[in-house]
Amino acid sequence: MKKKITIGVAEDQKIYRDGLIAMLNGTGNSKVTIEAESGMELLLKMKGNVPDIVLLDYRMPEMNGIEVTKKIREKYDSVKILLLSYYDNQEFVVRAVECGANGYLSKDDPPEEILQAIESAVDTGYYMNDRTSKCLIGELVRQGKVVPSFDGAVEFSRVELQIIKYICQEKSASEIGLLLYRSKRTIDGYRAGIMKKIGAKNVVGIVIYAAKHKLVEL
Repeated sequence: MKKKITIGVAEDQKIYRDGLIAMLNGTGNSKVTIEAESGMELLLKMKGNVPDIVLLDYRMPEMNGIEVTKKIREKYDSVKILLLSYYDNQEFVVRAVECGANGYLSKDDPPEEILQAIESAVDTGYYMNDRTSKCLIGELVRQGKVVPSFDGAVEFSRVELQIIKYICQEKSASEIGLLLYRSKRTIDGYRAGIMKKIGAKNVVGIVIYAAKHKLVEL
């Protein structure tokens, strides 16, 4: 039996929060283990109760979603993070990714897209849709509208370059493992090594780096 995905939700609008939690708990595949009205409350409740993924409202009292994302990354590197907002600013999306978020969702997105985003973030380490597509990220980098804060050019092995290519094709670690005849655990190790080399906080950072340094065609 597949393990349920555990989720933390931080959202200060009660009506939206209640509806989101009811939808997530009703799927049978996920369970909300933390409910919070603010980022500070979420961080307090995560002590001893770390979920697989958190959904963060961008605009919250005390700390906004970007600030909470940074705090989570400092303490819980394995937790996936999706930011929620009514705002759909392209540069904000990439900024969120650079700070460690694994993806972005609009609060207007339908339930099926939210569920797809959660599964994608947990399985592959990131979620991209029409707003956060590889093409968008690549174009923003090429135009210089967003300058990634990652480390400069570094050398990669042949296998690392293959993995980067497959990551940019939105393949999961398991899929890459099958293509390269290696275990998922081995691919996870390579992926972590690549992120450490370039100073990225997550897999989307690899895509941004690849676009900036023209390692792949986006």
